[in-house]
Amino acid sequence: MIRISSRLRRQARIVMAQGERRLPVKRLLVSLIVLLLLYGLSPFVTLWSLNRALIRNDQAALATLVDLDAIRDEIARRLNKDQDSAIDALSDPFIQWLETGIRQHGTRALDTLVTLDWVRAQMRPQLTVGQDLRSVLSRGFFVGPRDFRLHIGAPDAPPVMARLHLSVSGWRLNMLYY
Repeated sequence: MIRISSRLRRQARIVMAQGERRLPVKRLLVSLIVLLLLYGLSPFVTLWSLNRALIRNDQAALATLVDLDAIRDEIARRLNKDQDSAIDALSDPFIQWLETGIRQHGTRALDTLVTLDWVRAQMRPQLTVGQDLRSVLSRGFFVGPRDFRLHIGAPDAPPVMARLHLSVSGWRLNMLYY
C-alpha cells in the first residue's frame, strides 16, 4: 500500500482549491463577454423591430420605438444657437421644411410637424420594393454607451441620420434629420 505524505496531501488540496477559484473567474469572464455581445447586438434588434413596424405600418409598435418628444427637443436645440445639439449640419430640404412649418404653425411647428407619420415618411422612401431598413443602413456605430447613430440611405438618395438612445424601456429612436 502506498502512503501519501501529509505534505503531498496539503499541496494537492491547495492545487484543487486554486482550480475551484479559477472556475468562477472563468464563468464571470464568459458571462461578461456574452453580455457585451448582447449589448452590442441590441441596437440592431431594435432596428429590426423598427423595420418591421415600418413595413407593416404598425402604429402601436412604432410608437413604442420612437420618442417623438426627444426628436422635437433635439431639433429645437439645433435651432437654438445657445444650446449644444447632437445634430450635425442640416440639409437644405430639411431647413426649407422647417421654415415652411414655422410660417404655417408658428411656435407649435415642431409639435405639429414631427409625428409618427413624419418619421415613417422619412424612413420609408429610403426603401425600395423588396428592401428592408437593414439593407440601406450605410453605417451604424456607438457614439456613447447609451447612444447608437445610424446613417440610412439608398446609394442614390441623401442619407437620413438617426440616433437610438438606450433608456430604461430599451433602445428608442430619439433623433432624426436629413
